[in-house]
Amino acid sequence: MSEIYADTTGVPPRQFLPKTLHKLLDAREAAHEKFVDYEDQHVDVIHDGWEARAIAKDEAAGAAAVAAGRDPLDEPSHLEDAQRQRPRILGALKALAAEVRRTDAALASAVRRELPAIEAAIEARVSAAASAYIDAQRAADEARQSYGAALQLRAWVVDWSRLGLRTDYQELPAATPVTFDGHEAVDIYDRPIARGAAEVVAIDESYGRVVAEPKRVIRSKTNGQEIEIDATHAAALVDKGQAEYADDVA
Repeated sequence: MSEIYADTTGVPPRQFLPKTLHKLLDAREAAHEKFVDYEDQHVDVIHDGWEARAIAKDEAAGAAAVAAGRDPLDEPSHLEDAQRQRPRILGALKALAAEVRRTDAALASAVRRELPAIEAAIEARVSAAASAYIDAQRAADEARQSYGAALQLRAWVVDWSRLGLRTDYQELPAATPVTFDGHEAVDIYDRPIARGAAEVVAIDESYGRVVAEPKRVIRSKTNGQEIEIDATHAAALVDKGQAEYADDVA
């Protein structure tokens, strides 16, 4: 493509610019739009390889004329049209690019003059975003503590149903989320896992690794009562001579 450029300076969105700059921004955008539209309109003549494309069109037109019984030389020439029009098209495109550069320079100069006002508008946006971020983080922290309290209930259920323990039920208003073994979730390198979904997954996985303690039924030698307790506890009582196994486990 012919090296005619109409690059523009990136400036903040309109809402951060004083109204005195809006007309300059509109003028720059209008000039750039004219440049782009004109370039698109004449792309076949402007782009590199324009001659080869024009010649290909003329050859196709010549073949079609012969097939139709017409004189090929009576057909309009795409190459001649392109050669005749291209200098004027390029001249117009250069003028449009110059207008883009002029309006862009005027806008950039005005932006520099109005930097204090632009900075104030941007800082107001930053302040509002910071407040929203702090509020969201506070809500997230509270939700995490509520999740940690709920995990205490899960731990109680696991103690009773899978480990055969008789821990006391405690309802807490808030607690730090921890894995089954009572530690905050970490990765394989012992680094804290990011809060949120990754932490929940890690904690859930820790409960999935819980292995229930085997049970044995023993009979008390004191009163003959039979109870089912953890196998390790049962073995200790049997070893002490306080009980004997009442199940048929080898």
